[in-house]
Amino acid sequence: VLVAICGTPGTGKSEIAEMLSKYGFKVIHLSDFVISRHLYTNYDESRSAYVIDEDRLCREITSMAKHEEMLVVEGVGAECLPADIVDLCVVLTCEPYVLEERLRMRDFPPDKIEENLEAERMGVVLGDALANYGHSKVVVIDTTYRDPEETLSIMVDELRRRRLLGEA
Repeated sequence: VLVAICGTPGTGKSEIAEMLSKYGFKVIHLSDFVISRHLYTNYDESRSAYVIDEDRLCREITSMAKHEEMLVVEGVGAECLPADIVDLCVVLTCEPYVLEERLRMRDFPPDKIEENLEAERMGVVLGDALANYGHSKVVVIDTTYRDPEETLSIMVDELRRRRLLGEA
C-alpha cells in the first residue's frame, strides 16, 4: 500500500504522516529524501528551493514501493508520483487566512508565504493530484479547523473503507 500525502506547506502533511507510522507505515518525507539522495537538478536561489529531478525521484520511490508493504510518501511533489504505484492520494488543504498565520509562525519569508497562499487559492496541488491520479484515488481533507488527531481519524477511516488498512 502506498499513500501519497500532499498539500501546500503548513497544511499538516509531515505531522499526519508521522502519526500514520503507528499503523505500520514507513514514512518518507520527500524534502529530506530528495536532499539526502541528491534527487535534484539544482538549487533555485530565487525560490530558496531544490528543483526535484522527477524522473530519478519516481524511480527511487517505485523501487522502494516494491520492498515496503506499507509506505507513506509526504511532501511537495507527492502529487506527481507514478499513478500505478499509488493506492491513495490525500490532499490536505487549508483556508488561506489560516495558512498565512501558520506559515508566519514557521518564519517563512513574505514572498514564500505569498507564493504558497496563491498556490492554495488556485488549488494547484489538488489540480496536479487529480490530473495525475484521477478522482477515484484522490481524497481532500480540509485541515483549517481540524486538529491533527481528527485529520488522522478521517484518513484512517478512508484507508479502511478502501480496504487498504485492516481494522485495529
